[in-house]
Amino acid sequence: MKPIRPGQPVCIIGNLNIDLIIRNVPGMPAWGQEVMGSSHQQFSSGQAGYLAFGLRRLGISTALIGNVGQDIYGEQILNDLHAYGVDTGGVTTMPGKATGITLAIVRRDGERAFISDLGCLSDFTEELILQNWNMTASAGIVCLVGLFCTPALSFLKAARLLHKARSAGQITMLDTGWDPQNWPEETLAGMRDLLQQVSLFMPNWDEARAITGQKTVEEAARALQAMGVEMVVIKCGEQGSYALTPQEEGWVRSRQVEVLDTVGAGDVFNAGFLYGLSQGWAPKSCLAVGNATASLYISRQENRFPDIEEVRDAARKTPFLAKYLPE
Repeated sequence: MKPIRPGQPVCIIGNLNIDLIIRNVPGMPAWGQEVMGSSHQQFSSGQAGYLAFGLRRLGISTALIGNVGQDIYGEQILNDLHAYGVDTGGVTTMPGKATGITLAIVRRDGERAFISDLGCLSDFTEELILQNWNMTASAGIVCLVGLFCTPALSFLKAARLLHKARSAGQITMLDTGWDPQNWPEETLAGMRDLLQQVSLFMPNWDEARAITGQKTVEEAARALQAMGVEMVVIKCGEQGSYALTPQEEGWVRSRQVEVLDTVGAGDVFNAGFLYGLSQGWAPKSCLAVGNATASLYISRQENRFPDIEEVRDAARKTPFLAKYLPE
């Protein structure tokens, strides 16, 4: 994988929306019935939003290409991104359109499920992205995230965008999220074409298993690598995370914490991993930083995105992470 120069920004292309999170829900209600949670919060989010917030708190210069509606939620997202220092020059406000919103329902153990209204994300097109392509010019890594929340951006169009970035010498990162259609063959075929343009693919285990049909994490990673991906990173929750490159492979365990909720945890792990990658660290060191970053995030109700000193401190206090942490 092409080395990244110190200080090079990351450019994120993807979905911005509002998350309304209701926690401690005992189970899903039947139609016509109601269940109660015990706390709720509203956040600026989307995979692109969570990744941008996580990267900025770790000190990585971050630019964003996305869209929001012309409403109070769009204003909230832009204000929050500005407060974190994210470059929003590539975020388009869509006149007369509503910002996407997701209801995240969180069980008592922290597991979650989602119900979404895409709003203006349905109008996030290849043309809109190309109008703002200048945002990628100085980036060492170009990330495409939340693909299933941007239905106008087909696999073919996404592949063209990533090919354009790779042709400019940039690392391309992909995290699609879960397919709401449960991975029909048409989707799997599109994924196989798209992955040929991906330097770094970062699915969770459920997604990797659905795409490959393999029964183990290691087998799934090898199958994904055979599709053309240079580095595969699979997130496995409590079990930890796994990376496969042409030169090496291996697991790094998760740091155990009391979980508030896991909404956005995968995106925050991605931020930690990309921080390590931007420093030129080995894959297991990147996994360790990703694990430590996510562990802090899922255990907090306020100030959820940790800075790099907090991440380093948590990793140093965890022996199986500390051994991978560069000085």
